[in-house]
Amino acid sequence: MSWRLSKSMTILIMIPLVSAYSFSLDLYVPLLPTIQSSLDVSRMDMQLTNSLFMLFCGAGQLLFGPTSDRLGRRPVLFASLVITLIANLICFTTTWYRLFLLGKVLQAIGACGTYLTCFATVRDIFTSPEKSTEMFSYLNIANSVSAIIAPSIGTQLAKAFGWPSIFLALFIYAAIALVTCIWLYVETAPPAQPENQRVLLNYTRVFTHINYQVYTLPAALGVGSFFAYYSISPYLYQETFGLSKVVYSVLYGSAGLTFFMGSYTCGRLVTWIGIVRTMSLGLAFHAVGCALTMLSIWLPDVSQLAITHLGVLSMIWGSALMVSSGIGGTMAPFRDIAGSAFALISAYKFLMCYVLGEIVMALYDNSAFPLGALLLGLNLLSSLIVFFYRSRLVTATPDVRPTAVLTEMAKNMNNSV
Repeated sequence: MSWRLSKSMTILIMIPLVSAYSFSLDLYVPLLPTIQSSLDVSRMDMQLTNSLFMLFCGAGQLLFGPTSDRLGRRPVLFASLVITLIANLICFTTTWYRLFLLGKVLQAIGACGTYLTCFATVRDIFTSPEKSTEMFSYLNIANSVSAIIAPSIGTQLAKAFGWPSIFLALFIYAAIALVTCIWLYVETAPPAQPENQRVLLNYTRVFTHINYQVYTLPAALGVGSFFAYYSISPYLYQETFGLSKVVYSVLYGSAGLTFFMGSYTCGRLVTWIGIVRTMSLGLAFHAVGCALTMLSIWLPDVSQLAITHLGVLSMIWGSALMVSSGIGGTMAPFRDIAGSAFALISAYKFLMCYVLGEIVMALYDNSAFPLGALLLGLNLLSSLIVFFYRSRLVTATPDVRPTAVLTEMAKNMNNSV
């Protein structure tokens, strides 16, 4: 079957799929200290629920990517949604930390499958790198919407029904997505060719390509920056600056709104100035934001909060440009193995989130300085790589044809001669 939905309808049905992982995090970010107290665990134990979530999101991509190329997008999508339903039931019903941690791991596996399916489907449907990058930007908007509204929703749900209710809400969200996809989602994966079923060769092809080496680090840094901020923000805003959960949710939501606007702008920019220039602009905004968060520690309390958050917003704006342009640029040469390509990109991104989250929490000193310093160093490395290798990047999908077809063409040419 061919994809018959309009661009708007495509975005609409994919919103709950692509945002499954962000809602799973954002709904309970303001409640981390509360859940920590309820489960009677340490701050680093709570951070482990987030870090393992990101780690298994990345590891799951490596399994789901080639599976979706070989068996199709639909089997991966529906299996992922079922896993998500089971995971949220576990988190909803338990108050035992280890079982809660298992639920979060299963939640990550389910979320990474739906996330990958969305981006691979877009690459299947939209053959132009600029068009697919534009769609990636719109899908990233769904994640930013989560950051805008989910913390406030989670706060109100927990206030009315207790913190486990947020996982019941996630269960209902996934159930609605499952019903919608049964009705509307059709297979988009191209027919699997024998040479495209060699998983390790496909991963080697992606990993050794110049686009992957150049574009994926900034894209991963963009996602990792948001997650690093996510990891320390409830403690920074609520404990260091003394803000309430409601005020913190509003400030965190403003970061999500910034990512929303940045993702939308990226979709427009790539069609105007191209992927590389959009990436470079994102790196510049990101660097300025990192510098501001570092400088803020020398200011008085109120000014420190204002400059810290201004730096965060600049960093998040740059991250939005980096993520969408990085994904689009990396996937440009890999339409025939879009699932495997996106899996390797996502594994990189989520591994970056895991590493940055653990490091920034280990270095956390009740200020945003370690966050800014760590991210600025990676920003400078990414900027140098983009600058020196920008002329070698591939901007169009090569004509990849099965070996058998090429052999037949060669025989026909010889016969004609």
